Amino acid sequence: PNAIQNLMKVATTQQSFELVSNEDVAVIRILAGGILCNVKFVIFAQLEKTYQYRPGGIPADETKPWDDLSRTLLQIISDYVTFDIHAAAAHAAASVRAIATSRAESVANGTETVSSTKQESELDQLNTRMSYVQLALELAANIFTEEGATETDEAVSEKKADNAVSAKANTAKVADEDHEMAGDNDDEEERDAGEEERDADEEYASAASGDENDSDFEDEDQNDFDEDDMEELLADESTIAKEADETIQHSILGMFLNVIVPSLRLLAEPTKMSTLATAIKECSVSETADEASLKMIISVSETFATLHERALGCFNNFLLVIEDSLKSWFRLHSDNVAAWWGFLIAVADHLFGVESAPAEHSATDQRLRFVILEPVVGCMWTLARSVGGNVPVTPEQIEGLIHVCEAAPSAEIRVKAVGVIGNVARRQPGHIDANKRIGSYLLEHIISKPLLAFASSNGNREASSLLTDSDVEPIVEALDLFYDIYSDADYDYDGPVFVAGDFLSKLRQMCVPMRKLSKSVDRRKNRSLRDRSDLAHENLRAFIDYKSSERKGR
Repeated sequence: PNAIQNLMKVATTQQSFELVSNEDVAVIRILAGGILCNVKFVIFAQLEKTYQYRPGGIPADETKPWDDLSRTLLQIISDYVTFDIHAAAAHAAASVRAIATSRAESVANGTETVSSTKQESELDQLNTRMSYVQLALELAANIFTEEGATETDEAVSEKKADNAVSAKANTAKVADEDHEMAGDNDDEEERDAGEEERDADEEYASAASGDENDSDFEDEDQNDFDEDDMEELLADESTIAKEADETIQHSILGMFLNVIVPSLRLLAEPTKMSTLATAIKECSVSETADEASLKMIISVSETFATLHERALGCFNNFLLVIEDSLKSWFRLHSDNVAAWWGFLIAVADHLFGVESAPAEHSATDQRLRFVILEPVVGCMWTLARSVGGNVPVTPEQIEGLIHVCEAAPSAEIRVKAVGVIGNVARRQPGHIDANKRIGSYLLEHIISKPLLAFASSNGNREASSLLTDSDVEPIVEALDLFYDIYSDADYDYDGPVFVAGDFLSKLRQMCVPMRKLSKSVDRRKNRSLRDRSDLAHENLRAFIDYKSSERKGR
């Protein structure tokens, strides 16, 4: 108890420090706050046990210090991480330049290298400061993820208590089944079900060749939910969102939005030391400089890239909490959505717009770019998903995101990029050309091309090395998005894109390859991916049935 009280005093500025700089005091308070956040659940478990028989539960004077702690820490973190990152980059470049020049002169003169103690010390101090900033950002993300989500849920629940409205639209997706299958029996069970699935998939493939049979799928009447109901629903949701928004402005969410997010945007902005090519140029170091100088530049660039990565990751946590708990907030703040989208695009443009590093450092250069680009695309995905794809994207930006899909060095980045463009494709009305470009790309390059290549190997496990588990994930994500994008014939792009482009016939040809691909994923090694790929295959067949009958009788 005494240790907790002392840490609380340190973290909440009740404890004064002499002969210590303000910056160091902030670090001490942040570290103390981090310790308290880590043990909070243990403390509250003890309090609940102590006061389990007390009417009203835990007394307010026991919980209030903890309620105040998060706000205090966020303010301290905001003050600490607010610094000029571009000035820091210029200072780092000057230090590197001085050290490299000293080394070059020593080599030219044939003398021993003189240690640039002052510049090296300055680089160490900068590295330490940025490490603590990263720690502060992680703490801020944890505080918001845990407590901001709780406050948001409570704010929304209170407003919904007397205004509960529920409306679910019918979709073409098959419900996700719980695949309870023992790992040791996978092969035997797959053989039992394989023949039936194979026959069904071959029927779909035959239909794609022109032998299409009438589907027994009956389009259910979806008109019971009339326009008056929709207007009432939207009015209630709007009222709930506005009332919740007023509450949130005084909550952890509001504080994070107003205090932390502006700092995150500044920290995420690339500097001249954030990519290797610009860092070499900024430090005025020759491409043939000594290995030690180039390693030093790479180290500094990695430090800046990691800081950008953490800032963007923290921002994505914020977006995820809003998406999960209060998606309607985005509708009330479309100006924020537009500003954030523009900022993320600017970061991505910078990473692709700057020149490349010399050939011998190209691998390191690309790695550093994608260290920053992956969380950028992750934020774009969350943002686009949260607003139904209604972001201010341009045709040029769509092409840039497709380029990211093609150039991505990992499945994780490719999945995120696919997620962004897939959600952007859902915009309507008035975006038929964009939908056609994205839909065609997803179907032809992300889905068909790898599936057909895999099918040519007969899909056996020995040949499955042609398509690894990491290659399967983008295919599954693209299929899931496809079902959403083209789920309704009334969408303005469905006729001119899905129907006119003969997408249905092309999807039929994917049934057999997708079944083989799904079976090739070893459930014992990656159960989650196997279940997702199985479901994607099941939904593919159901989606084909649905789209085959959707326009009949119209």
